[in-house]
Amino acid sequence: LPAQGLTLQGIAAGADGESAGFGSASLLCGAALAACAARCLARRALGKGAEIEEPSSRRSLLAGAGLACVAAIAGVAQEASAEEAPPNVDVPDRISEDPFVLVGLADPDNEKEDKKEFYMKKKYRQDTYQLVKHMKISGSLDKGTPNMEKWNKRVKEEMNDWIALYRRQDLVVGRQSYYSLYSAVNTLASHFTSYGPKFPFPNKRRPRFFELINTTEKYLEKGK
Repeated sequence: LPAQGLTLQGIAAGADGESAGFGSASLLCGAALAACAARCLARRALGKGAEIEEPSSRRSLLAGAGLACVAAIAGVAQEASAEEAPPNVDVPDRISEDPFVLVGLADPDNEKEDKKEFYMKKKYRQDTYQLVKHMKISGSLDKGTPNMEKWNKRVKEEMNDWIALYRRQDLVVGRQSYYSLYSAVNTLASHFTSYGPKFPFPNKRRPRFFELINTTEKYLEKGK
């Protein structure tokens, strides 16, 4: 379950930690291979039948490095496989129209209209549908779309508000729609953190993102 002090920055930081983990595993893998090569050379120098004594701690280290190497290779293979076979989901076309105009908000700086469009109404179903609608727009904005940065910043605030309001409610956190939208928030937040609100959401991540969005809507329709 999400931690109490979780923020969108904390969510997005998890994605960066994965690449660091792969880097450590690669170093261990390289160390294991180098050690094995050195051992083979030593055996050749001493003769084919010679045995080389190794401390048990070194054997344990090499074994652990080997396992880390296998895990890293498996993880990379799995990630590559996921990229080659994106989810079978209908991805909407890109949007080039001003997103605020699209939702009927002619003046984004109008506090009354902003509150009506973006503030949480403290009704889970209504607030979740509202956030889903706005996130779908963020995930579809095309390069050069007017007010893209302003819209994405506002949606980021709205995602923060949604998480802050509902992560403490046990009846909500147990819902399947909460988990699927939480994952979608994670995906969009990581993009904002890595690239900022000025850049369109990347095409390669859109199938998975909209799969989560569609799943959320299906669960909401079923009251889950």
